[in-house]
Amino acid sequence: MYVQIEDKQTEGFTEAKNLAVSETKMTEVTDVLSYNGEIPIHIVRGLNGNDEELVTFINLEKKEVLTTIKASSMIPSSGLKTGLQTDCSACSFIDVQLAYEENSPAWELTYIDENQRYVLEYVKVTNGDPIQRFAFRQPQS
Repeated sequence: MYVQIEDKQTEGFTEAKNLAVSETKMTEVTDVLSYNGEIPIHIVRGLNGNDEELVTFINLEKKEVLTTIKASSMIPSSGLKTGLQTDCSACSFIDVQLAYEENSPAWELTYIDENQRYVLEYVKVTNGDPIQRFAFRQPQS
């Protein structure tokens, strides 16, 4: 059963790698992950011929590269965590990961806010501008 679950989590990774290399300037793939938003997206990280890190967002259903950006043009995820902790000292940071929302590469911040709500906040990867935010009340124990 574990193997079936693991296979499902990495489904399409090889195809996403191949598409990134053939359709972009990426020559070496370093990581692939998937994001399930409005549509499933594969996110491929790698290097071009100049050893610059690239991040490619792919819609595998359409076999389409949505966009590729240089990692150097992205705001660092560590800065988002620091900014959240500065802006909301009562918040509990959970995670930050790449996402794709509203047809745009995004950072997805996950945290518990000062009202004990589970929050998913999406910001643009290039400048941190807000895209959208969802806050869910947690059941009381």
